[in-house]
Amino acid sequence: MTLKIGLIGCGGIMHPHVEGWKAISGRAEIVAVADISEGNAKARVAQIGHAVHIYSDYRDLLADDEIDAVDIALPHHLHRDSIVAAAQAGKHVMSEKPFCLNLEEANDIAGAVVESGVTMMAGHNQLFYPSVMYAKQMLLEGDLGEVYMIDSVDAGARRRPLALDKSRWGKESERRETWRSDPAKMGGGELIDTGYHPAYRLLFLAGECPVEVSAVLGTYRLPLQREDTANVLVKFEDGSTGRILTSWGLRPPGARPTVFNIMAEAGQLWGEMDKLYYQPVGFQAPATLEFPGWDYGRTFAAAIAHFVDAIEGGFEPLHSHQEATDTLRLILAAYRSAEEGTIVKL
Repeated sequence: MTLKIGLIGCGGIMHPHVEGWKAISGRAEIVAVADISEGNAKARVAQIGHAVHIYSDYRDLLADDEIDAVDIALPHHLHRDSIVAAAQAGKHVMSEKPFCLNLEEANDIAGAVVESGVTMMAGHNQLFYPSVMYAKQMLLEGDLGEVYMIDSVDAGARRRPLALDKSRWGKESERRETWRSDPAKMGGGELIDTGYHPAYRLLFLAGECPVEVSAVLGTYRLPLQREDTANVLVKFEDGSTGRILTSWGLRPPGARPTVFNIMAEAGQLWGEMDKLYYQPVGFQAPATLEFPGWDYGRTFAAAIAHFVDAIEGGFEPLHSHQEATDTLRLILAAYRSAEEGTIVKL
């Protein structure tokens, strides 16, 4: 049986999703798209490469009985309503991060998903970095012994091309205003957006319940109403600690972006997206494991294939509404810590 898929939200982030769906075209087929922007919808249809139904209102797409599952990539403040509506319509749901804006919305989603019995997957594509998956396997098998600290990083700084109008040199260029310029629609700043990735990666690798959170936020590079950088320290139930560094203004450590670093009894394990390094205690150089052929787009394809596997196999995806809620709870605690200048207990 080929699953019939509807896309809800056709902006730029949906581009790698479409490529992921095309990679498993024998198992799933996009049959409809929905977006309030006709231009966005037509761009996705051109990318899909075959005729599909186009809806301006996602509720009309959800009323289409042909559709089995939906892939949602809407602005943050629309996640709760669209996920709940999809579940109530009996559609399996994969949704972009963040899960939603607050824990009340998360409870609404959980209730709708449980009551309907649909498969719901949080689109946490960075779980599918091969280095993250292999590191998780090593941790589960006890290869590292007792874990002391895990760093999880997602940082990047971009420089605009030199303006050819020299009268603009040395002046702040204008920022294009989008829904991300509104903290009420974002739910915060960088931490609840890109920072969601290192947060769920940290919880995935740690496999422990966080009990305390403290955070410091900063705005260093970008003219934002909220933070462009966050440092978050987490204490877990077993006494280990985690650190999140996430930023739109800073480069990550290292010549190539390091996405996690695990310090443990048996040694140190760290990873880039497509490479894993392990240096046991007492060794002078790390062993390296490479995963050729991986790029960021492939992580979306891997996530989508896992979503389809879960639907067909009747099992819960790696990250369903519970793990998405845990990630949101951690981020909201970090915001509270930064605002109050306190350690927040969970």
